Amino acid sequence: MQNKNKFHVNLSSLLIGNVGDIKKVIIKEVELLPNNETFNNIIANIIFIRADKTIIAKGKISADAKIICSRCSEDTVQVISSNYEEEYFPYNYDIMGFHNHIEDYDNEIDLQIQKLDKRNFVDLSSTFENSLYSAISIAPKCKEHCKGICINCLKNLNYEKCLCKTH
Repeated sequence: MQNKNKFHVNLSSLLIGNVGDIKKVIIKEVELLPNNETFNNIIANIIFIRADKTIIAKGKISADAKIICSRCSEDTVQVISSNYEEEYFPYNYDIMGFHNHIEDYDNEIDLQIQKLDKRNFVDLSSTFENSLYSAISIAPKCKEHCKGICINCLKNLNYEKCLCKTH
């Protein structure tokens, strides 16, 4: 059965491989989530590296982000990018040749760890979403020199001249 979700990656081959083995994954021009209209045309280059008992993921993600300008309130699209780094723990260590199940490590490992599912897949969608949201500016602008909106007459100063004396 082929998985149609481009954000679900099968890491079984790394789990049965050797420490230092890599798997490269390229995701091109897809939407993040069907209900999320914020991110489109996602491009991700991720390298998964087999470590001793985990899988390390490193890479870069970029996307077209639909934002609202903090100065003029216009909708606009900006390209944002984020570096991605995450560590994934297998659901069951048996496939890696260890006998300890991940629950044996709950006292040593943060409870917010990223786990592979029972089929050795990782779902990158929520971690990509979080990474991309963190790359959006706190006060995004539609363009570098956005003039904003007049506080008196509410005209968008990018398109209209204002006759108010505040400018």
